[in-house]
Amino acid sequence: MENQKSFKNIVWMFAVLYAILGILFMLIKPPTADPKDMSVIVLGFVSLFLFIGLPVLAVWYYRNQGYTVSLGKAVKLGVLIGLLGGFIVGIYAYIYFAYINPGDIDQVMEMSRKILEENDAFPKEMLDKQMEMTKKLFVPMQLVGQLFSGLLYGVIGGLLGGLFFKTPNEDY
Repeated sequence: MENQKSFKNIVWMFAVLYAILGILFMLIKPPTADPKDMSVIVLGFVSLFLFIGLPVLAVWYYRNQGYTVSLGKAVKLGVLIGLLGGFIVGIYAYIYFAYINPGDIDQVMEMSRKILEENDAFPKEMLDKQMEMTKKLFVPMQLVGQLFSGLLYGVIGGLLGGLFFKTPNEDY
């Protein structure tokens, strides 16, 4: 029973940390930042390293609390941290784009339109329909995108944490 409580506490502790980092990165890098800018690229790599490293750190912390770690438990820990943290960041992104600064959506859409027009990705009338549909789905897709990325980072981080910090003689 104590093991279960400790597992949940660790999940919540690291999920909140994940969410704080996610919100900080959203505040540091505005959605209208040029994706080709070197500082944006570096910030992307730093965030990738941190969001994958956080579940690894959680597995290490769990093992140092004296609990046995299997690969499955490590992946479960990583997935739960990624999903909960991603959900919290997704809720923040939803609130930000829907209520705090909805004007950013228009700027992001304009940047996307320019990129698609430069690459001749769609005919003009198809591009207009595509942009209209994307604008309608932009805010809800922020939540879905954060959940998906949290899941992906959690699986990778949990798997790496399990491989590095698995308790010896644990087969599953």
